[in-house]
Amino acid sequence: MRLPEWLSSSGAITGSVAAAAFTLIHAFNALPLRADWSPSPEPKPWQQRRQSLLPGDGWRFVDATSTDQLEAGEYIRRPRTVGDSVELDAGLILKKADQTEWSAKVVPMRAVCLQDRLERKDANGVWTPYPGRAGTAVRVRWICSL
Repeated sequence: MRLPEWLSSSGAITGSVAAAAFTLIHAFNALPLRADWSPSPEPKPWQQRRQSLLPGDGWRFVDATSTDQLEAGEYIRRPRTVGDSVELDAGLILKKADQTEWSAKVVPMRAVCLQDRLERKDANGVWTPYPGRAGTAVRVRWICSL
């Protein structure tokens, strides 16, 4: 690895000392950081929908979205650390504008902590990228801090 110009050219730190310092800096960067975001409290209407539509207990409200096209609520449960990731159950409650009934599904997902991104497990058990959107990185950091 190449050291930053200011570190290698100063003459103050050279050779193995510089390499050790650079390695230490990277080790600290790899540690989980405190999340700079957390979900708002679950609104009562979403709580009622969750209780009637998502199976089981332990669901934690993450976010809700409402547009002209759809309403959606996002939940997680059972976060567990596996290597550099946090695997979890993701619950989605959804109603599109042209529908009268709410639908719900549970999807196995994981937060890839060092890359601030999400993946979902497909029917074959393969992890695939989950489309990111504004706010995904801070939500991943929050999940990784659980």
